[in-house]
Amino acid sequence: MTEDHSQRKFHEQYGKNTGFNPTGENPLEQLRHHASDHPLITEMDITFETFEDGTLTASIPHNEQWANPGMEGALHGGMVVAYLDTVMGFTIMAAVADEPVTSGPTINLNTNFLSPAANDMVATGEIVRTGTSSAVVDGTLEDADTGTTIATAQGVWRVYADE
Repeated sequence: MTEDHSQRKFHEQYGKNTGFNPTGENPLEQLRHHASDHPLITEMDITFETFEDGTLTASIPHNEQWANPGMEGALHGGMVVAYLDTVMGFTIMAAVADEPVTSGPTINLNTNFLSPAANDMVATGEIVRTGTSSAVVDGTLEDADTGTTIATAQGVWRVYADE
């Protein structure tokens, strides 16, 4: 079954909310290409660096455009959540590559804000569990220079079992 056929099948069965799944060799490169076609992710300037043993790491440059006014360059909390949601969602896509499930939308995302995001950042997503209907991912956003934890998150994503 080709990737195009698989995507059509899931869109017919579940609607357009099913995600992209890399297949075959080098899922990280496929995810990078997929991200480059997404205007918001391109604007966020996320660089997916590594995927190993269920953990995706990404680098994110600080962008004053997303800062809270009067907060000395600290990012708006909504952007912190958007970065975590994106990296954690891409973690699932990488983790289920060549598995009999397709990634879907975020069901729930709990975020803990621990310190301001005022510098370049490193985000990680780590698979906790993947089942036939959902996947759980932990996420962390850290200051790239100091290693200080900016935020942590745990989320649940819908996954769809292949038939």
